[in-house]
Amino acid sequence: MQIIVVGGGMVGAASALALARAGHQVTVIEAGASPLESTPTEQWDIRISSVHRANLDWLDALGVLASVSAEKICSYSSLAVQSVDGQRLEFNAADIAVPTLGAMIENLALQHALWHRLQAESAVTLQTQTTVESIDWNQRQLRTVDGDIMAFDLVVGADGAQSSVARLAGIGQRGWDYDMRCLLANVTTEQEIPAATWEVFRHSGPYALLPLTTHQACLIDYAPQGQHPQTESEVKQRLETQFRSHIGDFQLQQWGHFPLRRQRALRYHAHGCAVLVGDAAHSIHPLAGQGVNLGFADVQALVQALQGASPDTLERAFTEYSQQRFSANQRMMRAMDMIHFGFSSQHLLPRLAIASGMKVLEQVTPLKRKLIELATGYN
Repeated sequence: MQIIVVGGGMVGAASALALARAGHQVTVIEAGASPLESTPTEQWDIRISSVHRANLDWLDALGVLASVSAEKICSYSSLAVQSVDGQRLEFNAADIAVPTLGAMIENLALQHALWHRLQAESAVTLQTQTTVESIDWNQRQLRTVDGDIMAFDLVVGADGAQSSVARLAGIGQRGWDYDMRCLLANVTTEQEIPAATWEVFRHSGPYALLPLTTHQACLIDYAPQGQHPQTESEVKQRLETQFRSHIGDFQLQQWGHFPLRRQRALRYHAHGCAVLVGDAAHSIHPLAGQGVNLGFADVQALVQALQGASPDTLERAFTEYSQQRFSANQRMMRAMDMIHFGFSSQHLLPRLAIASGMKVLEQVTPLKRKLIELATGYN
């Protein structure tokens, strides 16, 4: 089939690569310049993804991981969460006899590796610095702002929360703001950082650490709108208050913040020839770092659904894809909402329920092992 993937980010590039490997002819339309035109820096960018074990194995099978700079990937072997009342629950790779639970990967480094592989694919055409102007769904023709007209059997919308494909396909959205912002800051430390990621909940919102190297980390602090620091000195003061007891002295390298929003498309496909993946289909609370993992799971489900499909049977393949991924993504979104509101609650009953649940998980080994398997993408 002739497939156009709109959006060349991590999920879009992975879609194009996986679809090409499955035997399709793929054109990627990316609004920005090719990531290959920029030179990676030694310093980590603040846009980082936690990629779980199953998706790492999938990316490895696609030949992508070998192209990721070794300096921009950091495996972690344990994950811990602490409630507002101090109960702590820890998951370790050793509990399910695997070497790691996943890895932190710089988004730019992963996108660079994906495009490196795309460039080598004869079945892939890369169109950069252009956007979609219109799509004729009946004639199955897409026109770019540059005037190029492309015929297609399928358009994959991988162009983010404000997806042009969703808009042109008439797919509505539903969502809300959490009225919170997420502060991200990369730091270097004097003391060594273990290969572990953790999150501590407060009534005002959680704070967390992502390991990057033995002496570098990404610090995350969630706060209500209007309470986030605005200047570098305010950022440093906020981070010192929350993290000094955990990591000792540190130097602030770079920082930024963004608002939190939950959003989902009302449907994942339209017109018998359009389908959404990644943030175009769902934007999730970044609490557990599941955003890109859900996007990669979308891609794998789509490729599987399209196996053996023809332009005449796409609707059936889309229905299969939508049913599977809509249900899975909704479960994850609801779980993140429960964690977000439950773990930070000031009310007694939710806190008692969480304390009891964490105690049960810590004591019931099979149940804890099952949760670790879910966290690594193997379920």
